Amino acid sequence: MEVPTRARLEHFTEALTAGTGAVEGLPPQLRYAIAGVSAYLAAVEEGAPATGHLHGNAVALWETLRAAVGSAAVPAPLPPPRSAPAGAAR
Repeated sequence: MEVPTRARLEHFTEALTAGTGAVEGLPPQLRYAIAGVSAYLAAVEEGAPATGHLHGNAVALWETLRAAVGSAAVPAPLPPPRSAPAGAAR
């Protein structure tokens, strides 16, 4: 299993929009899922401390996208990243 990535999110977006990238034309739940996973990935990339709290939502949204794309070959995400010990520098 793999963690959601920008590349996979872009793949999902391309598949769902038939390569047009026109997310605004998708049903609301898919637009929300794409935006939510994108926000989660941005938090991970920035090293935001709330990433662990967002992980569960991101996994649920990721599963929504996986189901919509209909690809069993796309790996599911891993468990949330471990939090740094209190006081540890990021």
